[in-house]
Amino acid sequence: MDGNPMDVIRMALDREKTAYRNYTEYSRLATEPEIRDLFLYLAEEEKKHVKLLSDEIEKETHQEM
Repeated sequence: MDGNPMDVIRMALDREKTAYRNYTEYSRLATEPEIRDLFLYLAEEEKKHVKLLSDEIEKETHQEM
């Protein structure tokens, strides 16, 4: 994969955000409580990943100043 590490982190952030949106939507559409809970759990995990990657981008941005 080409690109610098920050490009890779930004790409990962975009994918995590997409996964979060998808899991949230799937949970809304789920008719079985167990499946809904699974998608909500997965959405929360993706939210943690978004925070982790966002924090890393923020940290790197401040170091460049």
